[in-house]
Amino acid sequence: MYRLLLPHRVPVALLAASGIFPIVGMVWAYFALRGINQPLVVHFTERTGITEVGTLSYILLLGAFWTFACFVNIAIAVPLLRRDTFLAHFLAGASFCLSILIFIWFAAIIHVN
Repeated sequence: MYRLLLPHRVPVALLAASGIFPIVGMVWAYFALRGINQPLVVHFTERTGITEVGTLSYILLLGAFWTFACFVNIAIAVPLLRRDTFLAHFLAGASFCLSILIFIWFAAIIHVN
């Protein structure tokens, strides 16, 4: 397995980072929002205002879902390195971009609340 991953350092690093970002966001959200008892703002737009509220468990559940999705992408991309490196690199990059967006989502929720 190590010989398979050694030539593909960039996608493996992107996949590892894509799995870490949602976990760090969830931990940060937990410690920042654990003392708030009122409903948390989950989605806000300038045009309509607050469109969705939730609890800390709802936010952590969404983070757990995205963490699971990132690990599914890792499970798909690693065997894909042998068959088609372009698709594996594309999947690693897309997963990394989505995980950064999820981390920004956590930061925005923490900032709003």
